[in-house]
Amino acid sequence: MAHSFFTYLRLKLIVTLLRPLSLIFGFTKVRRDRLLVESTGIERRQIRIPSRDKDRFITAYLYTPPAQPNTKPAKRPILVNWHGSGFIFPMLGSDGVFCARVARETGMFVLDADYRKAPETPFPGPLNDVEDALKWVAAQPDRFDLSRVAVSGFSAGGNLALVAATALRKQASLAEVISIPVVVAVYPVTDFTIASEAKKVPRPRRPIPPALARVFNASYLPDAELKKDVRVSPGLAAAADFPSTVVIITVDGDTLAPEAIALAERLGKDQTRKVVSRTLTGVGHAFDKGVVEGTHEWEQREEAYTLAIETLKDVFHL
Repeated sequence: MAHSFFTYLRLKLIVTLLRPLSLIFGFTKVRRDRLLVESTGIERRQIRIPSRDKDRFITAYLYTPPAQPNTKPAKRPILVNWHGSGFIFPMLGSDGVFCARVARETGMFVLDADYRKAPETPFPGPLNDVEDALKWVAAQPDRFDLSRVAVSGFSAGGNLALVAATALRKQASLAEVISIPVVVAVYPVTDFTIASEAKKVPRPRRPIPPALARVFNASYLPDAELKKDVRVSPGLAAAADFPSTVVIITVDGDTLAPEAIALAERLGKDQTRKVVSRTLTGVGHAFDKGVVEGTHEWEQREEAYTLAIETLKDVFHL
Protein backbone atom coordinates (compact mmCIF):
# COMPACT_ATOMS: atom_id res chain seq x y z
CA MET A 1 0.00 0.00 0.00
CA ALA A 2 1.40 3.39 -1.01
CA HIS A 3 1.15 6.64 0.91
CA SER A 4 -1.99 8.69 0.44
CA PHE A 5 -1.34 11.84 -1.57
CA PHE A 6 -1.52 14.17 1.43
CA THR A 7 0.55 11.89 3.68
CA TYR A 8 3.22 11.65 1.01
CA LEU A 9 3.16 15.41 0.50
CA ARG A 10 3.61 16.03 4.24
CA LEU A 11 6.48 13.52 4.54
CA LYS A 12 8.12 14.79 1.36
CA LEU A 13 8.07 18.35 2.70
CA ILE A 14 9.58 17.33 6.05
CA VAL A 15 12.28 15.19 4.43
CA THR A 16 13.10 17.90 1.90
CA LEU A 17 13.81 20.25 4.81
CA LEU A 18 15.78 17.68 6.80
CA ARG A 19 18.14 16.57 4.04
CA PRO A 20 20.05 19.84 3.54
CA LEU A 21 20.26 20.31 7.30
CA SER A 22 21.92 16.93 7.68
CA LEU A 23 24.45 17.86 5.00
CA ILE A 24 25.25 21.18 6.64
CA PHE A 25 25.67 19.80 10.17
CA GLY A 26 27.53 16.73 8.97
CA PHE A 27 29.94 18.45 6.57
CA THR A 28 32.93 18.54 8.91
CA LYS A 29 32.49 14.91 9.96
CA VAL A 30 32.14 13.74 6.37
CA ARG A 31 35.29 15.62 5.34
CA ARG A 32 37.25 14.26 8.30
CA ASP A 33 36.32 10.66 7.47
CA ARG A 34 36.99 11.15 3.77
CA LEU A 35 40.54 12.27 4.49
CA LEU A 36 41.03 9.28 6.77
CA VAL A 37 39.84 6.90 4.05
CA GLU A 38 42.27 8.47 1.57
CA SER A 39 45.13 8.00 4.02
CA THR A 40 44.59 4.21 4.09
CA GLY A 41 45.75 3.88 0.48
CA ILE A 42 42.87 1.54 -0.31
CA GLU A 43 41.49 1.84 -3.84
CA ARG A 44 37.86 2.94 -3.84
CA ARG A 45 36.07 2.93 -7.18
CA GLN A 46 32.52 4.04 -7.88
CA ILE A 47 30.52 1.51 -9.86
CA ARG A 48 26.98 1.14 -11.17
CA ILE A 49 25.06 -2.04 -10.40
CA PRO A 50 22.22 -3.00 -12.76
CA SER A 51 18.80 -2.76 -11.14
CA ARG A 52 15.75 -4.91 -11.88
CA ASP A 53 14.19 -1.71 -13.20
CA LYS A 54 14.97 -0.93 -16.83
CA ASP A 55 17.63 1.75 -17.37
CA ARG A 56 18.21 2.26 -13.64
CA PHE A 57 21.43 1.54 -11.76
CA ILE A 58 22.43 1.33 -8.11
CA THR A 59 25.49 3.37 -7.17
CA ALA A 60 28.12 1.65 -5.05
CA TYR A 61 31.75 1.96 -4.00
CA LEU A 62 33.99 -1.07 -4.44
CA TYR A 63 36.97 -1.17 -2.07
CA THR A 64 39.79 -3.34 -3.41
CA PRO A 65 42.14 -4.93 -0.87
CA PRO A 66 45.88 -4.45 -1.26
CA ALA A 67 47.79 -6.98 -3.33
CA GLN A 68 49.41 -9.78 -1.40
CA PRO A 69 52.94 -10.41 -2.69
CA ASN A 70 54.41 -13.90 -2.86
CA THR A 71 51.02 -15.58 -2.57
CA LYS A 72 49.11 -17.61 -5.10
CA PRO A 73 46.29 -15.54 -6.65
CA ALA A 74 42.94 -16.65 -5.30
CA LYS A 75 39.40 -15.40 -5.23
CA ARG A 76 38.73 -13.31 -2.19
CA PRO A 77 35.68 -13.05 0.04
CA ILE A 78 33.50 -9.96 -0.10
CA LEU A 79 31.62 -7.88 2.44
CA VAL A 80 28.50 -6.05 1.22
CA ASN A 81 27.65 -3.03 3.37
CA TRP A 82 24.65 -0.70 3.60
CA HIS A 83 24.91 2.73 5.22
CA GLY A 84 22.67 4.38 7.79
CA SER A 85 20.07 6.83 6.58
CA GLY A 86 16.93 6.79 8.71
CA PHE A 87 15.68 5.38 5.40
CA ILE A 88 15.52 8.99 4.11
CA PHE A 89 19.03 10.52 4.00
CA PRO A 90 21.41 10.00 1.03
CA MET A 91 24.53 9.00 2.96
CA LEU A 92 26.40 6.61 0.69
CA GLY A 93 30.07 6.75 1.66
CA SER A 94 29.45 7.58 5.32
CA ASP A 95 30.82 4.15 6.29
CA GLY A 96 34.01 4.71 4.32
CA VAL A 97 36.36 4.38 7.29
CA PHE A 98 34.84 1.01 8.22
CA CYS A 99 34.89 -0.24 4.61
CA ALA A 100 38.49 0.81 3.99
CA ARG A 101 39.67 -0.78 7.23
CA VAL A 102 37.93 -4.06 6.45
CA ALA A 103 39.54 -4.17 3.00
CA ARG A 104 42.99 -3.30 4.37
CA GLU A 105 42.99 -5.54 7.44
CA THR A 106 41.18 -8.61 6.13
CA GLY A 107 42.10 -8.67 2.44
CA MET A 108 38.41 -8.81 1.52
CA PHE A 109 36.65 -6.86 -1.19
CA VAL A 110 34.08 -4.48 0.26
CA LEU A 111 31.03 -3.33 -1.67
CA ASP A 112 29.41 -0.28 -0.09
CA ALA A 113 26.04 -0.22 -1.85
CA ASP A 114 23.44 2.50 -2.03
CA TYR A 115 19.67 1.99 -1.98
CA ARG A 116 16.72 4.21 -2.79
CA LYS A 117 15.33 6.41 -0.05
CA ALA A 118 11.87 7.03 1.30
CA PRO A 119 9.36 8.58 1.06
CA GLU A 120 10.01 8.71 -2.68
CA THR A 121 10.68 4.96 -2.65
CA PRO A 122 9.25 3.22 0.41
CA PHE A 123 9.40 -0.48 1.32
CA PRO A 124 10.08 -2.76 -0.49
CA GLY A 125 12.01 -0.57 -2.96
CA PRO A 126 15.18 -0.20 -0.85
CA LEU A 127 15.14 -3.91 -0.07
CA ASN A 128 14.87 -4.70 -3.77
CA ASP A 129 18.08 -2.71 -4.25
CA VAL A 130 19.71 -4.78 -1.51
CA GLU A 131 18.71 -7.96 -3.29
CA ASP A 132 19.94 -6.63 -6.64
CA ALA A 133 23.33 -5.78 -5.11
CA LEU A 134 23.65 -9.34 -3.81
CA LYS A 135 22.67 -10.73 -7.20
CA TRP A 136 25.39 -8.59 -8.80
CA VAL A 137 27.91 -10.21 -6.47
CA ALA A 138 26.46 -13.65 -7.20
CA ALA A 139 26.90 -13.10 -10.93
CA GLN A 140 30.71 -12.80 -10.58
CA PRO A 141 32.06 -16.16 -9.43
CA ASP A 142 35.36 -15.53 -11.17
CA ARG A 143 35.96 -12.38 -9.16
CA PHE A 144 34.60 -13.12 -5.68
CA ASP A 145 34.59 -16.21 -3.51
CA LEU A 146 30.84 -16.80 -3.39
CA SER A 147 31.20 -19.29 -0.55
CA ARG A 148 32.45 -16.44 1.63
CA VAL A 149 30.06 -13.49 1.43
CA ALA A 150 29.41 -11.30 4.47
CA VAL A 151 26.85 -8.54 4.92
CA SER A 152 26.93 -5.53 7.22
CA GLY A 153 25.14 -2.30 7.90
CA PHE A 154 24.70 0.64 10.23
CA SER A 155 21.38 1.84 11.66
CA ALA A 156 18.81 1.57 8.84
CA GLY A 157 21.53 -0.19 6.87
CA GLY A 158 21.86 -2.62 9.76
CA ASN A 159 18.18 -3.41 9.35
CA LEU A 160 18.72 -4.11 5.65
CA ALA A 161 21.79 -6.24 6.38
CA LEU A 162 19.86 -8.36 8.87
CA VAL A 163 17.06 -8.85 6.35
CA ALA A 164 19.65 -9.74 3.71
CA ALA A 165 21.10 -12.34 6.10
CA THR A 166 17.70 -13.88 6.87
CA ALA A 167 14.77 -13.50 4.45
CA LEU A 168 16.87 -12.76 1.35
CA ARG A 169 19.54 -15.35 2.15
CA LYS A 170 16.85 -18.04 2.13
CA GLN A 171 15.60 -17.19 -1.36
CA ALA A 172 16.46 -19.92 -3.83
CA SER A 173 17.79 -17.41 -6.36
CA LEU A 174 20.52 -16.45 -3.86
CA ALA A 175 20.83 -19.50 -1.62
CA GLU A 176 21.80 -21.71 -4.57
CA VAL A 177 24.60 -19.34 -5.61
CA ILE A 178 26.14 -17.62 -2.61
CA SER A 179 26.78 -18.44 1.03
CA ILE A 180 26.32 -15.75 3.69
CA PRO A 181 27.70 -17.19 6.95
CA VAL A 182 28.06 -13.88 8.83
CA VAL A 183 26.22 -10.60 9.37
CA VAL A 184 27.49 -7.51 11.19
CA ALA A 185 24.83 -5.06 12.38
CA VAL A 186 25.88 -1.84 14.10
CA TYR A 187 23.21 0.01 16.16
CA PRO A 188 20.52 -1.49 13.88
CA VAL A 189 16.78 -0.91 13.67
CA THR A 190 15.32 -4.36 14.34
CA ASP A 191 11.69 -4.00 15.44
CA PHE A 192 9.11 -1.67 13.88
CA THR A 193 6.36 -3.02 16.16
CA ILE A 194 7.71 -1.03 19.12
CA ALA A 195 6.31 2.50 19.23
CA SER A 196 8.94 5.22 18.83
CA GLU A 197 8.05 6.85 22.15
CA ALA A 198 8.46 3.49 23.91
CA LYS A 199 12.08 3.18 22.82
CA LYS A 200 14.04 4.41 25.83
CA VAL A 201 17.36 3.83 27.59
CA PRO A 202 18.51 4.85 31.10
CA ARG A 203 21.29 7.14 29.87
CA PRO A 204 20.28 8.54 26.48
CA ARG A 205 22.96 10.35 24.52
CA ARG A 206 21.70 12.48 21.64
CA PRO A 207 18.80 10.02 21.15
CA ILE A 208 16.67 9.98 18.03
CA PRO A 209 13.60 12.09 18.97
CA PRO A 210 10.37 10.05 18.77
CA ALA A 211 8.83 12.59 16.37
CA LEU A 212 11.77 12.19 14.00
CA ALA A 213 11.69 8.40 14.35
CA ARG A 214 8.02 8.47 13.36
CA VAL A 215 8.95 10.38 10.19
CA PHE A 216 11.59 7.74 9.41
CA ASN A 217 9.18 4.87 10.00
CA ALA A 218 6.20 6.39 8.18
CA SER A 219 8.36 7.31 5.20
CA TYR A 220 9.77 3.80 4.85
CA LEU A 221 6.65 1.84 5.74
CA PRO A 222 3.37 3.31 4.45
CA ASP A 223 1.47 0.16 5.40
CA ALA A 224 1.53 -0.16 9.19
CA GLU A 225 0.10 -3.67 8.85
CA LEU A 226 3.55 -4.80 7.67
CA LYS A 227 5.34 -3.92 10.91
CA LYS A 228 5.47 -7.59 11.87
CA ASP A 229 6.83 -8.66 8.50
CA VAL A 230 10.32 -10.07 9.07
CA ARG A 231 11.50 -8.18 5.99
CA VAL A 232 10.74 -5.01 7.96
CA SER A 233 11.41 -6.18 11.52
CA PRO A 234 14.24 -8.74 11.27
CA GLY A 235 14.31 -8.93 15.05
CA LEU A 236 11.16 -11.03 14.76
CA ALA A 237 12.68 -13.57 12.35
CA ALA A 238 13.08 -17.15 13.52
CA ALA A 239 16.48 -17.95 15.01
CA ALA A 240 16.95 -20.68 12.42
CA ASP A 241 16.83 -18.07 9.65
CA PHE A 242 20.03 -16.33 10.78
CA PRO A 243 23.52 -17.25 9.56
CA SER A 244 26.02 -19.18 11.65
CA THR A 245 27.70 -16.00 12.96
CA VAL A 246 25.85 -12.86 14.01
CA VAL A 247 27.58 -9.71 15.23
CA ILE A 248 25.38 -7.08 16.87
CA ILE A 249 27.04 -3.91 18.16
CA THR A 250 24.96 -1.47 20.18
CA VAL A 251 25.63 1.67 22.21
CA ASP A 252 24.19 2.44 25.62
CA GLY A 253 23.05 5.96 24.70
CA ASP A 254 20.94 4.78 21.77
CA THR A 255 17.20 4.21 22.09
CA LEU A 256 17.48 1.45 19.47
CA ALA A 257 19.83 -0.56 21.68
CA PRO A 258 17.29 -2.56 23.74
CA GLU A 259 15.62 -4.18 20.72
CA ALA A 260 18.95 -5.15 19.17
CA ILE A 261 20.24 -6.50 22.49
CA ALA A 262 17.03 -8.51 22.88
CA LEU A 263 17.64 -10.04 19.45
CA ALA A 264 21.22 -10.94 20.34
CA GLU A 265 20.10 -12.54 23.60
CA ARG A 266 17.39 -14.56 21.86
CA LEU A 267 19.81 -15.82 19.21
CA GLY A 268 22.37 -16.64 21.90
CA LYS A 269 19.88 -18.86 23.71
CA ASP A 270 19.39 -20.88 20.52
CA GLN A 271 23.01 -22.12 20.89
CA THR A 272 23.26 -23.21 17.25
CA ARG A 273 25.24 -20.21 16.07
CA LYS A 274 27.95 -17.87 17.28
CA VAL A 275 26.55 -14.58 18.54
CA VAL A 276 28.96 -11.73 19.17
CA SER A 277 27.18 -8.95 21.07
CA ARG A 278 28.85 -5.83 22.41
CA THR A 279 27.33 -2.71 23.96
CA LEU A 280 29.66 0.28 23.88
CA THR A 281 29.43 2.81 26.67
CA GLY A 282 29.24 6.59 26.81
CA VAL A 283 28.30 7.08 23.16
CA GLY A 284 25.12 7.53 21.15
CA HIS A 285 23.67 6.58 17.81
CA ALA A 286 26.02 7.14 14.84
CA PHE A 287 28.80 8.03 17.29
CA ASP A 288 31.48 6.66 14.96
CA LYS A 289 31.12 9.19 12.16
CA GLY A 290 33.78 11.88 11.87
CA VAL A 291 35.34 11.25 15.28
CA VAL A 292 38.54 12.93 16.43
CA GLU A 293 41.56 10.85 17.37
CA GLY A 294 42.14 10.65 21.09
CA THR A 295 38.51 11.12 22.07
CA HIS A 296 36.32 8.54 23.82
CA GLU A 297 34.30 8.22 20.60
CA TRP A 298 37.48 7.34 18.70
CA GLU A 299 38.34 4.64 21.24
CA GLN A 300 34.85 3.18 21.06
CA ARG A 301 34.97 3.19 17.28
CA GLU A 302 38.26 1.32 17.40
CA GLU A 303 36.67 -1.27 19.68
CA ALA A 304 33.62 -1.69 17.44
CA TYR A 305 35.49 -1.90 14.14
CA THR A 306 38.18 -4.17 15.56
CA LEU A 307 35.52 -6.55 16.88
CA ALA A 308 33.83 -6.71 13.48
CA ILE A 309 37.12 -7.17 11.62
CA GLU A 310 38.43 -9.87 13.93
CA THR A 311 35.16 -11.78 13.62
CA LEU A 312 35.29 -11.60 9.82
CA LYS A 313 38.88 -12.85 9.85
CA ASP A 314 37.91 -15.70 12.15
CA VAL A 315 34.88 -16.78 10.10
CA PHE A 316 36.73 -16.68 6.79
CA HIS A 317 40.10 -17.91 8.14
CA LEU A 318 41.93 -14.79 6.96
